[in-house]
Amino acid sequence: MMATKVAIQVMVFALVFFIMLATHPAWGEQECCAEKDAVIHNCMRTITIVGGYVDPSSRCRATVQESDMACVCRAISVNEQLRISVVKLVRLARQCGKLVPVGSKCGTWTVQPPLSPPSQSAHP
Repeated sequence: MMATKVAIQVMVFALVFFIMLATHPAWGEQECCAEKDAVIHNCMRTITIVGGYVDPSSRCRATVQESDMACVCRAISVNEQLRISVVKLVRLARQCGKLVPVGSKCGTWTVQPPLSPPSQSAHP
């Protein structure tokens, strides 16, 4: 009887611990929701899905430098990806010195390593 009670307590503790771990990223995404909104608002010209990449304004750069861009990327919804390019968002973050880890998610896209510049030997 005592062993069953202890086993149930351990299972309940493990379940609560698992739920906390499973929902923790969602808490972090809520923490940077304001940062995400500010980046989208102040950098839309740079990260819009339409057209080519446009260098960021000074206001956009300042917003990115004050933001946790890995968190901003994780918080991008599928609907937001209809308006913004996550590839451009990662490029913007890198340009502003705010790296988003390779292999992490930016919206539904997995962040790739930056393209290396062509080697000097490729040009005669």
